[in-house]
Formats: sequence, C-alpha cells, structure tokens
Amino acid sequence: MADTVPKESDPNTERVTALFSSARILLDQHHDARDSIIKASRDITAASKKLIFALQRLKAAPDAQHGWVIRVVSVDRDIIALETKIREIFASVEQLLSGLGAWRYQRQITGAIQEFIEAITFREYLYEGRIMTYINIKKTLPSSILLTYEDYVLGLFDLTGELMRFAISNIHVASSLNGAIQPSAVSLNIRLVLQTLLTEFSALRIPQRSNFSPTEYQKKLSTLSASVSKVEKAVYSLSVRGSELPADWSPDDEPAI
Repeated sequence: MADTVPKESDPNTERVTALFSSARILLDQHHDARDSIIKASRDITAASKKLIFALQRLKAAPDAQHGWVIRVVSVDRDIIALETKIREIFASVEQLLSGLGAWRYQRQITGAIQEFIEAITFREYLYEGRIMTYINIKKTLPSSILLTYEDYVLGLFDLTGELMRFAISNIHVASSLNGAIQPSAVSLNIRLVLQTLLTEFSALRIPQRSNFSPTEYQKKLSTLSASVSKVEKAVYSLSVRGSELPADWSPDDEPAI
C-alpha cells in the first residue's frame, strides 16, 4: 500500500476561510446587539406609557405662590419606580448605542426615546411647571445615547396630547370668594403652553435632509391645533359662564356650557 501524503494547505483558502469566519462573528454580534436594542426599546416604551398613565392620575391643587401644586398620592411611588426602571434599561444598552452604533441602531431606539421624552417632559411640567429643553433632556439620558433634534420635537408633539387631557380633567376649581366655578391655574397655563408650541412649530422650517416627513409633520400640527382648540373652548366657556354651574360640577357631567 502506498503511503498517504497529506495535501499541503492552500494559503489563499485559509485566508478566505478566516475572512468569512470573521465576517460571521461580526454579523452574529450585529444581530445580537440589534435584538437586544429592540427588546430594550419595547421595554422602555411600555414603561414610559405606564409612567404617563400614572401621571394622568395625579390631581393639581390650587397654590397661591405657584398657581398649582401636585397633590401627593400613592402613585408617586409608581412614578419614581418607573423612572428608575427606564434609566436602568437605557443604561443596559448604552455601550451598544455608542460610537457607530448610535447611528446604526437609531431606527430601533428612536421610538423609545420619543416615548421617554413625552413621559419625562410631562412629569417635569406637572411638578415644576416648565417644558424641558433639549439640553436638559439630554442630561437625563446616558451620555452615549444619541438624542436627535427630530426625536426631541416629535416627543414634544406627543406631550401636547397629554397636556390637553390633563387640562380637561383638571379644568376647574371653585373660587374661594363666592364658590363659583372658574378655570384652574393649570388649565390656564396649559392653554398658554399649547398656544405657544403651536405658534413655534407652525413657524418651523424643515430642512430637505431632515428625517421629518412633511406629511407626518403636518398631521402632527393638525392634531396639536385640535388640542389647542379643545382647551381654549373649555377655558373660555368656564370663564364666561362658570358662575352658572353648580359647585359640584365636573367635566364628566352633561355639558352645561
């Protein structure tokens, strides 16, 4: 029997094999990172929605110095816990969203960032009476998380719907002088905030290279305009005819104005 002579390895074949092995590892890492970010995005979105729901359950009480103050209720603990959870989820994918990953996975995380902006700005407004700036929101996120101006603006658009709902559910207070129904300080302030945002967003010019869709932007403006009209109508109606309403009147009653 003839001796078996092993074939010499082909250097070119080894290089190609190594190249494909390296590409497979990188592709697997990419898919793993993408799946992790998608899961984190869903969890952040769900927690942010729960946070918004908890905030809508709060009630604003009249306050002589600041106009209104949020009453301390049991849901405050839920709000703190949800904010902590959201920050922890962001931190868990911070490394994946750093460097080139900030843009590579932006599409997977952008919805969660907008939902978080909606929630955190709503909380800031109710407790502090102000709208958070882009810089202040950026400070609430891990330093490696990319916050685009588009996400900030779209998050504020979503916030306006929550402000409108809060204004309507906290639309009135009874006057300390004669007990007549009158618009609450928080509803009056929300009216002003919504009017200001509508004016500013209407004047905004969208660059051609922006990620904004002109059609989507116009729909957002239309929705904001409807929210402004709803709050204006409720506030003005109470201002004109509030004295005609019973002291125990609520927005859930049959419309009397």
